[in-house]
Amino acid sequence: MYKPAISLVFMFLIAIPATAETTWYTYENGMTAANSMKKPIIVDFYADWCGPCIEMENSTYPDSRVVSEMKDFIPIKVNTQIRIDIESKYRIAYYPTVVFLDPQGKEISRHVGYLGPEDMVKTIRESRGKLPKENPAFQVLYMLLAIILLISRKKITG
Repeated sequence: MYKPAISLVFMFLIAIPATAETTWYTYENGMTAANSMKKPIIVDFYADWCGPCIEMENSTYPDSRVVSEMKDFIPIKVNTQIRIDIESKYRIAYYPTVVFLDPQGKEISRHVGYLGPEDMVKTIRESRGKLPKENPAFQVLYMLLAIILLISRKKITG
């Protein structure tokens, strides 16, 4: 009796694609989150009247590929018409500008101008590659190398 209706509802729900979303932080909250979570930052500087900014908001950032790449970052949006102080701090002259920062807030790279989804993915990946690498295995390797050098030096001299 209800099986056809339930099947139709189920098929309808499966046919609706899931929308990807990025949760954007304010500048202060994002910087705090990045520092505590040790995650790099993407700062999107925009203006409400900027056509390319609006296009990125509507087509680039919702793209599932972009959302996936941004998961390793703390995303921050800065409306330059309201936050002139932050715009000045980063010397933003054109919109849109996307600035990539390490978890401590040091600039890694930036892109000025419109980025479509494919170009944004490429830019995120390039910026990710510029982040400092912290690998504890290298510290252990250096310690072992130092110990080996000390032992071998002791054998040679003594």
